[in-house]
Amino acid sequence: MEEKSQNKFQESIDLLNDAIAKEIATSMQYMYFHVRFEDAGYEYLSRMMRQISIAEMHHIEEFSERIMYLQGDVDMNPAFKTRQIHDVQEGLKFCMELEANTIESYNMASRTASEHKDAVTHKLFQDTIVEEEQHHDLFRTELQNFIDYGPKEYLLMQSIAGSKANSKKAGHPEMYKEED
Repeated sequence: MEEKSQNKFQESIDLLNDAIAKEIATSMQYMYFHVRFEDAGYEYLSRMMRQISIAEMHHIEEFSERIMYLQGDVDMNPAFKTRQIHDVQEGLKFCMELEANTIESYNMASRTASEHKDAVTHKLFQDTIVEEEQHHDLFRTELQNFIDYGPKEYLLMQSIAGSKANSKKAGHPEMYKEED
């Protein structure tokens, strides 16, 4: 009876699958916030959540491609169930927590991949950490704005942006000129 040999990159494959699980769950969480905040009329916050959700999906793709190259199998299951958080401040705090945990996890995964002499997976985690730190910084900035301006004023600014966008959708783009 022939014994199946262990893939010498199994440790990297396991690390990457763990990362995929986190990215899927996080992407779904951010998409939930996108839909929730869009419905509330918080245009910019909603758009930011959507963009970051899509960035997390790109990470899933990159990790999956690496697993396939290493001749492993991709496990496409989320690490956690989406939380139905309605409060903006609580949502931003949770997003910061997710990103901080991801950064810590990917730092450990990067070191482990390096120890197992898998330089490409090591670099992939390092590159992804840079993006995750950018996400963390965006959430931290929005949370600080929420605190500095106060909930009422912060959400009012989000709502005004949503009203402008909805007016354009309703066929009145001349009412609001886009100022970049």
